[in-house]
Amino acid sequence: MSRKLLLPILIVFGLFIMQSCAVTSDDDEGDDIEKYIGTWHVTDNAARINYNVTITANPSNSAEILLNNFADLNSSAVGLVVGNSVVLDSQSLGSGYSVSGSGSYVNNGKLEFSFFLDDGIDAESRVATFLK
Repeated sequence: MSRKLLLPILIVFGLFIMQSCAVTSDDDEGDDIEKYIGTWHVTDNAARINYNVTITANPSNSAEILLNNFADLNSSAVGLVVGNSVVLDSQSLGSGYSVSGSGSYVNNGKLEFSFFLDDGIDAESRVATFLK
C-alpha cells in the first residue's frame, strides 16, 4: 500500500477510535436535580405530622436543591444532590433548629429522608417519606 493512501486511512481510523473513547453520561447533573423538583406530601413518622415540602433547584449552585418547609419549620434546607442521594450537611433552619442527614430517591413518586433535628436542648432522629 502506498504511503499517500495509508496516511488518510490512519487519520480516519484514529478519529473513530477517539470518538469511541469520548466520555458520555446518561445521568446528567441537571437530570439528577430535575427528578427532585416539585411539591411533595411528607409523612414525618417520628413527629407524627404531615406537611408539604416544595423542592426547587438552588440558583446559586447547580448541584443543590432547596427543600422549602423542611421538617415543617417554614424555612429551607439545602441538599447536595449526588445521583439518587441528597446530603443535608449540618445547617440552621431558623427558629433555633439545626438539621443534618440524608435522603434517597426511591422512584418518581417517592423520596425517603433520615435526619437529626436539634433545637439546642433536645436532638431527635426522624424518618420522613415524601410522596408526589
